[in-house]
Order: sequence, then C-alpha cells, then structure tokens
Amino acid sequence: MNQMLPRPRFWAEAAGQIRTRFTMFGETMLLMLLFLIGTMGAAALLAVPMTLWSMGAQSDSILERMMAGASSQEIVEDMLANMPDWMALVSLFATAASVGFVAVFYCKMFQKRKLSSMGLCREGALGEYLLGFAVGLVLFGGVVAVGTATGGFRLGAWSLSSGRLALALAALLGCAAQGAALELLFRGYYAPSLGAKYPVLPALLLSVLIPGILQAGASLFSMRVLNSLLLGLVLGLWGLKRGSLWGACAIQGAWTFLGAFLLDFAPADKHGSLGLLNVDADAYRPLLSGGESGPEASICATVVLLAAVAVVLALRPRNAVPEPARNPDERPGNNL
Repeated sequence: MNQMLPRPRFWAEAAGQIRTRFTMFGETMLLMLLFLIGTMGAAALLAVPMTLWSMGAQSDSILERMMAGASSQEIVEDMLANMPDWMALVSLFATAASVGFVAVFYCKMFQKRKLSSMGLCREGALGEYLLGFAVGLVLFGGVVAVGTATGGFRLGAWSLSSGRLALALAALLGCAAQGAALELLFRGYYAPSLGAKYPVLPALLLSVLIPGILQAGASLFSMRVLNSLLLGLVLGLWGLKRGSLWGACAIQGAWTFLGAFLLDFAPADKHGSLGLLNVDADAYRPLLSGGESGPEASICATVVLLAAVAVVLALRPRNAVPEPARNPDERPGNNL
C-alpha cells in the first residue's frame, strides 16, 4: 500500500510542525471556512474593476435597460454576458491572490508551518513544475484527441492576432497562479493536515471529494463534477507520488489554460474572442462534446482521466516515508 499510496515527505514535515489539532470533521469545516473567505476576497477584488467598468462603458446601457423596466437580475445577466475579455483575466488573478493568501497565511500564522511542508520544496522545483505542465498539456490534449476521433469535436481555424496572443499570455500566467492557489489550499493545507492524524487513503479521498463539492455549486450531480473529482484524484496522487506540490500546481494550471483560454470550444459560428484555436463542439453529441458545459463534462475527459489515474498509481514514489505506527487509543487534541 505504501508503494501505491505513499506518504510524501512534506506530509511528514507538516505533521511535525502543525500546532493546531482538529478532528477530521473540524478540519473539513475549517477548509470550508477558508474557501469561503478566499472566494469572498476574490469577489471583493473583482468588484472594483467591475464597478469602474459598469460606471463607464456600460452606464448608458444600464440606464436604458432600467428605463425599459428591466429587472435587476436581467441587468446583471446582461452585464455578465457583455463583460470584456480582460475581466476573465482579472478574475483569475483575484482568485489566485485571495485564495493563495488565505492558505499560506493560515498555515504560516496558525499552524506554524513552513512552505516546504505545503509541498513547495525548493529542490527540483523548476523541473517538477515543467514536468507537471507537460503532463497537464498531455491530459487535456488527450481529451481533445479522443473527442476529435469520436466526432465530438472538429478543429477549426487559428486566430493569431496580436491582441489574442497578449490575452493568451496573460491567461497563461493567471491560470498558473490560480492553479497554484487552489492546490495550496486543498493539497497544501488540507491534505497534509488530515494526513498528520489519519492514514493516507482517507486523507487523499477527502482532499478530492470536499474540494469537488465546494466547487460544484448547484450542479453537484453532473458529468462535469465527476470529471472534476477525477482530475482532483490525479492531482492528489501526483503529489503523493512525486513528493511535491509543484507538479500538481502545474497540471491544474495547464488544464485550465487549455480548456478555458487557449482552445475555444463552442458550436460552429459561436466562438468568443479569447481562444487562439476554434474547436467546433457537436451540440447534438453532448456526451462526446460536453455540450454547453464544455469538454470537461464529456465522456472523453472521463476516459482520459481514468487512464491517468491508473498510470499515476503505477508510478514509483519519490521522497516517501514509512507509515507511522498509530496507537489505537490516540485522540487528537483540541477537538472540534
């Protein structure tokens, strides 16, 4: 079991540094609180440019809609539909700044942990990140390849204007930052905190399941959520096997970048202005194309991610430590 689900060294380091002791339930409630604080902070950061934009370019349109008797909900929906491309990039950086700060601040100030105990080891960091980014590209590239081969997608034309290239570069940085922030919270703080008191398997599964539920919103029972959980399992296993969080951060960033910014998935003639490569999604084959939810909700993503889970499970672990002997009568302190 230690070969398939090894305990990485940074988990062991975290166990020796953590100054707070909560039960599994308490740690989960704390994760939800930190996630809520992080998302609220991101919304507050996004509200500033959103307000400036609505008071400027959209002020006349909003006034016209109000005079026409439109409801507040309709006005907000129109604003969201007409948001400029740069607002999506601001959202990425706002989430990265807020969620990343919350995760690091709590671990440093309350748990008294070092960044290395969150999986951000200095040794081999660049190599691990580049390897992870390559894996992320291969994973999403596999989804596109399977979808194209089965008729769910059809590759269209490239749009390589200077404006789109600049947006893509900014999106790459934003996706990398956002991916790192989410991994720091879920697999840098939460998973090692559970692993300090419990075996690897329940700590891994909860660090996949709870983030998936938190990010699912109203669409809890959907193909997209299933694939999100599978991606989380790949990320969690990769961190265990490689003994570092750098690669998982990169996989998350690469997956988001390809799916949301580099490749523009939409039915023919309905593409936006962010992606560099238009990919026509077959609206009549939602199981293969993901329909309106995008390729992350397709059976193609499920197949690729299941294969990835099997491959990562078979990898030889690096920087693993033996499972500690556990006293069955041991009880965590400061129960919540």
